[in-house]
Amino acid sequence: MKKTIKGLKASTIGHVLGQRAFAAITAVEGISMSAASHKRLADMSKRKLSPDDQRSEVIRVYQEAKSRG
Repeated sequence: MKKTIKGLKASTIGHVLGQRAFAAITAVEGISMSAASHKRLADMSKRKLSPDDQRSEVIRVYQEAKSRG
């Protein structure tokens, strides 16, 4: 007989914050976005990228920044 272990299970379902919610959370935390981040978000909204494409672009930008530093 298999032994089952009860506990928290990792959820594969995530939650993506919208731009307003993210801005509100960062304001409470005392974090402000750079001018480049604001410009990038405006550009992504203008191009109407899908959430997956937006995520990919943000990850790409931060990977490039990491490799430079």
